[in-house]
Order: sequence, then C-alpha cells, then structure tokens
Amino acid sequence: MAKKMKLVKKRRFKFRLLLYLLLVFIGYEVSYNTIMDFKLAKSNEDFVKALITDSNYHLLYEKKASNLLTKMFSKIIDVNKPLSILEGSLPFKEKQVPMTYVKNPNPIKNENTSPTILIYNSHQSEEYQGQGLEEYNIKPGVMMASYILQDKLSKLNINTIVLEDNIIDYMNLNNMKHSKSYIASRAFIKPVIESTPSLKLIIDLHRDAMPKDKVTTIINNKSCAKIVFVIGKNNPNYEENLNITNILNDKITEKYKDLSRGVLTKEGDDVNGIYNQDLNGKMTLLEIGSQESTIDEVLNTIELLSPIIGEYINEN
Repeated sequence: MAKKMKLVKKRRFKFRLLLYLLLVFIGYEVSYNTIMDFKLAKSNEDFVKALITDSNYHLLYEKKASNLLTKMFSKIIDVNKPLSILEGSLPFKEKQVPMTYVKNPNPIKNENTSPTILIYNSHQSEEYQGQGLEEYNIKPGVMMASYILQDKLSKLNINTIVLEDNIIDYMNLNNMKHSKSYIASRAFIKPVIESTPSLKLIIDLHRDAMPKDKVTTIINNKSCAKIVFVIGKNNPNYEENLNITNILNDKITEKYKDLSRGVLTKEGDDVNGIYNQDLNGKMTLLEIGSQESTIDEVLNTIELLSPIIGEYINEN
C-alpha cells in the first residue's frame, strides 16, 4: 500500500512539473509575442521610417512569424476561416485589397542646395512581396522604395525630392484606368520639372512583373533585386535620355556585373514609347525587382545603387 501511494505521489509530481513547465512556456511565448507586437510597425509609414533607421528591421517580422505560438495561432485562424480552407480547390482567390497611397514618413528638405534629383512613381500602386506583413496592414511597394532611395542619397549630400502627390486618388477621382497612369503622373511632374532647373536626373521608379529567379541576384552575400532601365524611343529627348541611362547602367555593371538587366528601348503602337520622357532630357525609368521581390531585397539593391547615382550627380 505504501509503495502504491509513493507511486501515485511520484506521478502527481511529474504531472505538476510538466504542467508548471507548460505554463512557463506559454507565459514566455505570450510575453514574447506581446513584446514583438509592441515593437512592430502597424502602418506603411511607420514601417518605412523604421526600415530607414534600421535596415534589419524587417527581420523582426520573420522572427514573429517563426514563433511557435504564432504558428499555432495562424493554424487556428486558418481552420476557422472557411475561405482559406476552400481556396485551393475553388477557381477563385480571395480578393486582394489595393495598395493605398503611402505618405513620406521622413520628408527631407535641404534649403541650402537646389534639388538635383527628382524621384516619382507613375504606378504608385505597384507592390512587392509582403508575406508576414499583411496582418500588420503593411504593403511594401514602389513608393517605399522611393523614400528609401531619397534617404540614402540625402546621406550622401545629394539633394533629392520625391513626388508626394497622391496619383492614385487623382486617377480614382477622374475615373482614369491604369493605362492612363503616365497621363496622370505628367500632370504632377511637369510643373516640378519646369520650376526646378537644377535637376540633373529624374527617375520614374517602378517594379517589373517577372518570376523571382529572373530578378534576383546575390551580391556581397545578400539577396538583391535586379534592376532594368526603360527608355521610350518615341520622343524628341530619346538620344539624350538614352545616353544618360547608358552612363548610369555602365557604372552599375562595372561594379556589380549581375545587378542590372540592361537598358530596354520601347517604341511602337502597342507600347507607351514616351513615358513622359519628352518633358526633359535627363529622365529615365528604373524598375527595381518584381512583384515577387521582398522589400529587404529592394533595400539591398538601393544601398548598392545610391552611391553610384551620387557619383554620377557629382560628375555632372
């Protein structure tokens, strides 16, 4: 009888110990998730600002996503979300929420020198891959890339302005389709170009639409989004814009052979062929990565590009 009681007590001790360890584990996981949620940005603007301050900031979202409690919670959510269960077998997918306009969280104005670079986005709604960010209402896109590029250039004392007008709203208010994006952006950039004679380079920043393996390369042990330049042949400034773009592209390929996919020239009835490049002879269209590129890959590319662009500005 004494042995039986001893065995029961031993089992109870083991059970209590396991229960205690489980409670400690759950407490740790809950505390970890709470602290992480406090640290993580909940808006596009806050995310960009944090990314500019700390280029490794995006890794916090990966750590949060890899957390055991987060994984368990996501499984529960999936089970309770009928659409997510049916998505794989039904001929439709959950509707994606369009990307919204992103304000510049770190406006830079240098009153001492005249602006030498203008960056804008004719396609402000172009997005990058945002896995792990959607639940925080963050949608990485080309506007983020513009603000990051501006910040990197400013640190090199290159006075850069980014067009912050909401082209998306302008198009919606005027019932303009996506194909009219260049007409919309023209209305905003034309007065800026005409009133800023100090500009040495005007960049319309986009992203491409290609598979990830076609737009990704490894440089300095970092995954980078490849770039490509596009110049329209159907405008009077074609030769001058092409020359400037070739100089930039040559500088890039000289330092990082696999970073650029080259310079594409477009003409004909089935393409734009102008891209507003008739407004000035110092314009270029730059595509960084594609819809499958991550924002950190874009950031890695911008960190390589900005000194080269700065070098070009200082030489001209």
